[in-house]
Amino acid sequence: MINLIVACGQDRVIGKQGRLPWSIEEDWKYFMETTKGGSMIMGKVCYQEFEKHIEDREVIGLTRSTTFKYPHARTANSLQEGISIATRRPIWICGGEALYKEAFALADRLYITLINKPFEGDVFFPEWETIFTRVLSRKVERTSEFEMEFLIVGKPLCSNGYLEGLPR
Repeated sequence: MINLIVACGQDRVIGKQGRLPWSIEEDWKYFMETTKGGSMIMGKVCYQEFEKHIEDREVIGLTRSTTFKYPHARTANSLQEGISIATRRPIWICGGEALYKEAFALADRLYITLINKPFEGDVFFPEWETIFTRVLSRKVERTSEFEMEFLIVGKPLCSNGYLEGLPR
């Protein structure tokens, strides 16, 4: 199974100058617990922010360079290669923006945390609402500073029970 996992503020903001524009303990714990045991695929900017948290995780960093190697992760030159070398399941697509967009067609589910607050940013999560339409789980959590909605969303089912767009 291939999943996307992301948190975004209002206006789909997911990053600012190579970092998350927030620090929310509840969201971080959710991310770490949810992705535990799987393979994580991420672009270079995401890897640089996540590197100190790799611990015992299988991380696959994507790069276009054929000579660059990530110091604490496996290296792949494309999303397809990253998926093919992943040894753990599920596979988690962790960003950035272009990688999410490319992975929409391959992903089974979207794990999205919607943070009900505006943030300044320069990286945005692509429009997902017409691709992932089947809400599988919804949980609202409030802290003193934030209201967050943790959603797990799947692709629509056809009338015969198969996922739309897949061969029958």
